[in-house]
Amino acid sequence: MNSSTLIDKIAGNLNRSDATRALVLDWLNNRMLQIENTENFYLMESTFDAPTVVGQRTYSLPSNYKDELQITLVSGTTKFPLIKWVGSEAENSFANTTQQAQPTNYWVWSGAYFLYPIPNAIYTLTLKCYLYLDKFTDTAAEENDLGVYWPDLMIYGATAEGFHYFMQADKVAEWETKFQNELQKLLRRDTKKRYSNYTPRMRLRIK
Repeated sequence: MNSSTLIDKIAGNLNRSDATRALVLDWLNNRMLQIENTENFYLMESTFDAPTVVGQRTYSLPSNYKDELQITLVSGTTKFPLIKWVGSEAENSFANTTQQAQPTNYWVWSGAYFLYPIPNAIYTLTLKCYLYLDKFTDTAAEENDLGVYWPDLMIYGATAEGFHYFMQADKVAEWETKFQNELQKLLRRDTKKRYSNYTPRMRLRIK
């Protein structure tokens, strides 16, 4: 379902002339962020390739990066999973900041990932992680998987947000119950996907 249709349905549920499209859009995106922060859902998984640069240690993550970065170095038909350092491991282990070789480790900090040793050649890295979905806008485009595959979840949640804004507690409770029931369906589906042959969608390629 596209964004415009979602907005129209939510506005229809609220049935108020002061429920502007801008307000409805805010409620829609607020509820989407709440959903995304509930769990690392399968529909937020992304796998993409990123080349290294000779002598460069630090690489930016996508601006919508959320969590759980895994990096694999690909050389021909061979794959080398890099070992992730966390917390003080990076500080304690990264003793020689000038060493260059094929990377074996990485760590994540402040919107970037760091490689150790520093790449001595151009390597292909395969990155797997969770990304926040694109925000809804007031267009007719199908912009993200929550809107496409779980439109009722978005409609129920944003409608509850709207009634909360207008301080109609009885309506909030009604639509919040619908939202929570639909969210439980998504959580159950997500659990099943984790044990299936689900393949993450290819979303972007870092250059």
